[in-house]
Amino acid sequence: MMRSTFIFSILLFTLIAGATASEETTQSDKAPVAGKNVSSEPAADLVVARVSGVPITEKDVLVTISEIARRENMTLEQSQQSNSLLFDRAVENLINISLLRTRTREMNITISDAEVNAQLQQAAQRFSTPEAFKKALADQGVTEADLRKNISESMLVQKVVEEASRGAAPVTEAVIEKFYADNPERFALPERVRMAHILLQIPPNATAAQKEEIRKKLEGIRVEIAAEIITFAEAAEKYSQDANTAEKGGEMGVVSRDNLPKPFADAVFKAKPGMVSVPLESQSGYHVLKVLDLMPAGQAALEDVKNTLRQALEQNAQQSARQKFIEELRSKASIEYFMTSEEFAKRRK
Repeated sequence: MMRSTFIFSILLFTLIAGATASEETTQSDKAPVAGKNVSSEPAADLVVARVSGVPITEKDVLVTISEIARRENMTLEQSQQSNSLLFDRAVENLINISLLRTRTREMNITISDAEVNAQLQQAAQRFSTPEAFKKALADQGVTEADLRKNISESMLVQKVVEEASRGAAPVTEAVIEKFYADNPERFALPERVRMAHILLQIPPNATAAQKEEIRKKLEGIRVEIAAEIITFAEAAEKYSQDANTAEKGGEMGVVSRDNLPKPFADAVFKAKPGMVSVPLESQSGYHVLKVLDLMPAGQAALEDVKNTLRQALEQNAQQSARQKFIEELRSKASIEYFMTSEEFAKRRK
């Protein structure tokens, strides 16, 4: 079975990414005895574990480690330093995938050509042209048939996982309310402020005199606002150089103290609603701030967090159901280990 980082990067199902244990036995699949010196064995065929007779080779593990490192944005040096830890994760992932594959056969699950074609089309659409897609496959030494087979296997496993997720405990209103009541610290809200600003940018390499000229211009705008010659919202729309907020009257939304530079936080959290600050400098330029509303620290209302909380609890319940399903499969399988993480690390030196 062809394997490549390219395949893993375009498959949609992260559960099985990087986990393509070979199901064909080879002439070299005799497993070494744990604890023996295995450094002389070829990496491609050396059996690391067996799941009900199906071998997982060192090559499978190396491919899976590479994919884990890629997904977690590890550098080559970081992945090498974490070889032992990644080895254990890779082997367990490969074992789980092997068990799920076996389960797909037991359940007689099938994937239609139309389903595979749809996923293949989605993969191809990530490239600018069909030719670019074909070139990427060729560069990785992967044929379209290889990719179709990987997609089909991925979808088979995903269907088993979805079936396991249906066994998740229901998240009722009572469950949500209990979690909310039992975990008040998770819904704590810091002191917050709803605010608006007007920004005049400072050009790169501006001189002190140029910066002072910009500050004075903004101070003049502030004076006009204070004299009610122009409203803050009108001034923001007319003068502010923050394109994201100018059309909204300078509104920045609700922010907490921790999300503001200290001079800004000190200015707004000591003020009353309606206050407009003197010009304050940041890396972007000079700002005048207006406090629209001050909100004391407290706890988010249940109604405000209920939908998000429901989604999180449903995801946790589904994850627990999947984990229980995997544990049941493992308990019924014959799993043999033939290499330790320490032995693997020695072979990589």
